[in-house]
Amino acid sequence: MQEIVLSGAHWTTPDDLYNALLPSLGAPDWHGHNLDALWDSITRGGINLVNPPFTVRITGVAVMPPNCKALVDRFVALLSEARAEGFAVDVVCQ
Repeated sequence: MQEIVLSGAHWTTPDDLYNALLPSLGAPDWHGHNLDALWDSITRGGINLVNPPFTVRITGVAVMPPNCKALVDRFVALLSEARAEGFAVDVVCQ
């Protein structure tokens, strides 16, 4: 399983998650910076260069500002839902 490692220790805005994750997934430039767009590109396939199976490891969560941490929590929930629907995705926060 491919592992995507994102260092979030210096994130200051929620958009920093998308700015780190989307290039790591090989998402096209037009990919939306929202969870609905992530859901579609992860579960429908054919959009990103990297498709399941993969694990996203996000480091620096403990030092993130609350607004970034809130989006990370929502992203964790999104991948948990995708996994429950049979997609081989996981996320680890450190």
